[in-house]
Amino acid sequence: MLFDVNLNSLQAAVIPDGMRSRVAGAYSTVNYGIRPVGALVGGALADLIGLRTTLITTAVGGALSLLWLLPSPIPRIRSLAPDNPPPAAEGAGQGADRYLNDT
Repeated sequence: MLFDVNLNSLQAAVIPDGMRSRVAGAYSTVNYGIRPVGALVGGALADLIGLRTTLITTAVGGALSLLWLLPSPIPRIRSLAPDNPPPAAEGAGQGADRYLNDT
């Protein structure tokens, strides 16, 4: 749950509104679609090397899975507000008029 709350906050801050549903759908498909594969692999591994060894292996693997985050900028995020927000555009809305006039 902690991962999902943080991920959703980060996604809401950095993904444009028009793309947010697509990203959420793709993430859900991969996240929930891989779980049955993990269950099958876990069952096969427990059958091959034993239940206790499988549980220890998955616990260590789960703890080590966060190592890929350490070199990324994610651990250093302290706020979801942009560091330097873009300046207000002069003549906002004129771009659409210009596009319509060019066609």
